[in-house]
Amino acid sequence: MHIRFARSGGFANISLKTEIDSAELPPERSTELLRLVEKARPFDQPAQAPSTSMPDQFQYEMTIEDGGRSRTIKTSDDAAPDDLKLLFDFLSEEATKRLMQR
Repeated sequence: MHIRFARSGGFANISLKTEIDSAELPPERSTELLRLVEKARPFDQPAQAPSTSMPDQFQYEMTIEDGGRSRTIKTSDDAAPDDLKLLFDFLSEEATKRLMQR
């Protein structure tokens, strides 16, 4: 599974971007990612979710490729379902780790 992820906005407007290949993650992180993807069901989510103009919320863009399928999702904190937000939290954590390793 390959994921391109970007988060923007928020109070400080600090952007995060990363690309993740589940095969390159440590086994426990790969298992966690697969569990979160299964729960979030990104291939069943709308490509772009309507959002309100809630100030300082995060905006997300994720492209996920798995098993010949590909899906890009654009959404925000107020529009994303909770299970999708948990996936975004995981991806944000991975993006932050990679940023700190530079």
